[in-house]
Amino acid sequence: MNAPQQLGPQADIVSLILKQAGRSAAEVASLATLDEADRSAERQFSGEAPTLVSLYGSVSATEFDAGRFSPSPKVAETMAKSLEFLLQRKRSGTLLDHSKMLFHDDTLRGLAELGFFGLAIPEAYGGSGAKLGDLGPLLRALTFIHPDIAVMFEVHNFLGPAVPILDFGTEEQKQCYLPRMAKGELLGSFALTEPSVGADPSKLSLTAKRVGDEYLISGVKWPITNVIYGGVCILVLKLEGENLSPGRDSGMLIFEVPKADSSTFKMVRNRLTAFDYLWNARFRLSEHRVSANQLLGPKGKGLAQAFSSLAKGRGGICVNSAAKIFKLLAQLILDPNQVVSDNGLQKRYAPGGWISFRNTFGKPIGTSPRIRTWMGRAVCQALAGRSLGDLCFRLGANGVRDETQGMVAKVYATKALLNAAIHTYQIIGGRSVHQDERRATVRNEQRELTSTEQDKLIANFVGENMHEFTICTVYEGPNPVLADVGAPNAMTRMIRTQYLEPIGAAEVQGKFGFMAKAKFGWFVATRILGSFSPWVGSVAGIRNPFPEKNRLVRRALSRNRVLGRQILLIIARYQKSFMDQSYLLGDEGGVFDKLCHSLASLVFALSLDNPDAEYLKVATALDLEAEAVLHGRHPSANLQQLWAEIGDLVMTPQSRLFQDLIADIEVDPIPLDPRLIERYI
Repeated sequence: MNAPQQLGPQADIVSLILKQAGRSAAEVASLATLDEADRSAERQFSGEAPTLVSLYGSVSATEFDAGRFSPSPKVAETMAKSLEFLLQRKRSGTLLDHSKMLFHDDTLRGLAELGFFGLAIPEAYGGSGAKLGDLGPLLRALTFIHPDIAVMFEVHNFLGPAVPILDFGTEEQKQCYLPRMAKGELLGSFALTEPSVGADPSKLSLTAKRVGDEYLISGVKWPITNVIYGGVCILVLKLEGENLSPGRDSGMLIFEVPKADSSTFKMVRNRLTAFDYLWNARFRLSEHRVSANQLLGPKGKGLAQAFSSLAKGRGGICVNSAAKIFKLLAQLILDPNQVVSDNGLQKRYAPGGWISFRNTFGKPIGTSPRIRTWMGRAVCQALAGRSLGDLCFRLGANGVRDETQGMVAKVYATKALLNAAIHTYQIIGGRSVHQDERRATVRNEQRELTSTEQDKLIANFVGENMHEFTICTVYEGPNPVLADVGAPNAMTRMIRTQYLEPIGAAEVQGKFGFMAKAKFGWFVATRILGSFSPWVGSVAGIRNPFPEKNRLVRRALSRNRVLGRQILLIIARYQKSFMDQSYLLGDEGGVFDKLCHSLASLVFALSLDNPDAEYLKVATALDLEAEAVLHGRHPSANLQQLWAEIGDLVMTPQSRLFQDLIADIEVDPIPLDPRLIERYI
């Protein structure tokens, strides 16, 4: 054992323990920095994270209720007018400016006049004061109109600068920026990612050196979504000249993006295959001067503040992903050549799309058991993902930081979207790899299509958009990083803080740490024994209770306690090295993967208002899938049959699932539609 070390009052316990466990200096710096940032972010919120309570104690099921969409009259009116305006622009072909590959200036001006950009900004600063919990349905609607407008809205409001300025800004900063953001005069962006940093933001290289009452900023940020000339961007960087210790020297600055390049600022737009109509760019700063008054929040807390903003942003990714799953299903179910109604803003199509007229072995492909189970499972996961996203917003609005739940929402929904996209790709078959000639022409020639081109050029929504479906698994933290690093860290932080660190601190000093070990042993023993109780959580107070709902909620809460038991046993077995066992705590059959399915089942069950037969099938399927994942089993025959029944329902015009989820979605032409083959040959 290493020689005992004396611990002063300012000693970094985490770093010492990591060193004692044999970590390299670089690993210690990164892990300790991220851990401190996480803890600081947690201290900026109130209340306990319900997910963690459900793993190790008794929790009220009401903590997982995503609530109901209930905007104020002012917010509802602004949302409605904005959506109508966007639909009109889309219908008239003026939504997008193909010459710039951006949203049309008139589109943005019109939205600004309607108050669209100020929806999430308080009325005191010129906005509408929408609650975070009321923005999920708006994001879903925006995704159906054009996914890039949903991303723009999310970046402007959730990631930055609106949320960081509201959470950490001075009154002077709020008065300076928020009214202009609400008016749409400043579009916002958030700059954390750097070329060589990737998923480890503790290695930031963009620096701000204090010189008098200014900062000289140097370095590169890349890629940054929605950053535009003349906008406002939140920079997460390293502070120099502030007497801050390494790893505790991050900061957050409000950066007014210049209107043109200069000797100290250079920006280049990235050419992406997703987010076509957003300005996604990289920029370099070379001793660029920014007033020290632009520092946002305390010195040394930049990463912590960034983490708190990211936690709120993950709900948006979740609801966007769920909406895209429904759009994919509609692409298969609806027939773009059979318009049954047209109200001037949206068209409504009859069923009878690809799954109906494409025959395989003498039967429509939609009757295949495999296809029906694929579609049924996609419906279940999309509905659960939608509820998880809404819960993220509700928790954020109430000042609760449930970091684990946010990661669950993001990872669960984006994995479900990716699976749905791959299955849709396979159902459509070889034509999925055909180029979208309409999109290619617009991209290459940057102009609107003629009526002849609209008729002759081949469209391909699914194949051409695979980038749009896969990118969701990357931004706001790549799924493997969240599942194998972020979530295990979040799920065990309380245990490490209260029990393992006192043990480690004692051992670092050469002591046995009997009392610390006894406390941990008692905690493990009581929690493991308690996890076997059939009453591990309360269903008291849940909205619209009925027997089936109560049963499903109790089963989900019981699963969470089983998962908490598994975490404790992993910690007890591996002790100092338990965080290395990512394949046990993380994704692909690990605890986090199981927790994703358990929480999805729980949150969806709580969303049920009545024992509707169709939605109960969905809730039951989610429960059975969560049980199968928990025990490492393949889906049972019963579950497969249930998925197939749900797949049948979503393809049936008379069903509630079809009417609620599919009927109102506009769809794109079928690539190389065989019924219209004379157009192409």
